[in-house]
Amino acid sequence: MEPLQDATTVERMLLAQAKQTRTPANGSIELLPLCNMNCDMCYVRLSREEMERQGRLRTADEWLEIGRQMKDAGILFLLLTGGEPFLYPGFKRLYLGLRQMGMILTINTNGTLIDEDLAEFFGKYKPRRVNITLYGTDEETYAELCHYPGGYERTLRGIRLLRERGVDVKVGGSLTRANKGDLDRLLDVEKELGIPVRVDTYMMPATRERELPYNMQSRLGPEEAARARIHALKREMGPELFPQYVHQSVYMADHPEPAESKPGHMACMAGQCSFTINWQGEMRPCVMLSEPAVSVFEAGFEDAWKYIVEETGKLLLNAKCSTCHLRHLCRTCAASALLEAGSYDAVPEYMCRYAEESLRLLREEWEKLQNGQDISDR
Repeated sequence: MEPLQDATTVERMLLAQAKQTRTPANGSIELLPLCNMNCDMCYVRLSREEMERQGRLRTADEWLEIGRQMKDAGILFLLLTGGEPFLYPGFKRLYLGLRQMGMILTINTNGTLIDEDLAEFFGKYKPRRVNITLYGTDEETYAELCHYPGGYERTLRGIRLLRERGVDVKVGGSLTRANKGDLDRLLDVEKELGIPVRVDTYMMPATRERELPYNMQSRLGPEEAARARIHALKREMGPELFPQYVHQSVYMADHPEPAESKPGHMACMAGQCSFTINWQGEMRPCVMLSEPAVSVFEAGFEDAWKYIVEETGKLLLNAKCSTCHLRHLCRTCAASALLEAGSYDAVPEYMCRYAEESLRLLREEWEKLQNGQDISDR
């Protein structure tokens, strides 16, 4: 989950201003690639042996020095992630040091390692939010998909411990072939626990599966992902907002705004006011891009940021995408183009099929609305 996925109006205003001036305001640090779970679709996790062959973990002192440089550069929002960040040695010391610098901290975690002690710590030193991923709604899914028996109850316990101490928690779900039957139950958690839940049905291909056909990958195929997404939106938006979304989406597809066919630049915050630094110290525009990249420990934060801004500005998307009437339903970006099709300016087949199926389903919903039919799912 993105650290500012549900940003307030003020936060979005600050980020918009930072994007205009290319000021780094929002970042993330991947503290380590280690995790106590081993999810089939993960693109980050390494075993300890794999990690040690690639390098060493940076110390809390090294990260705090980078933190001081980030503070001087104007960083407001910082996400701490992994791997599983609570496995990082000295996590509490690093967290407190960054917090004392005035940074607004968010944490991504699987939630299974949150115990009474950690919950008390966050109750006393509150983050902006703790994002917890729920991979299913029973122990069978956690055993099959995450290879972590008992993970479901541990995650729920972590959520409850934080909530009891007034910590803001948001739950995210990642839908795959192994847990696609849990979609409605994942969405029901919102009412059960009284916290927001958002389920992501599109996942970029895992490193180990990128050469496999869609039906052999852990993630959903494009049409399945689109169907699950429309279903989730219907549940999340409810009977008042969803019909408006349907109408607007179909109208935009049938009445696309005129656009010049030319390669497009990245439209998100990545490399414009946002960055990520991996566990080895490489700064990149976003967590999904392996390049451009530069060592923040060697170059220093300021020079590394300048390099990322300059190189990100050179990345161009395919001209076809800039004029596509399905652009508002498509999730293509530089990262998805690269990982799905091998280059930044490619047109990913997966995303085209995802968008086409989304529109087909929305047209069906629109026809029901015009005929006065009830389109509620529940």
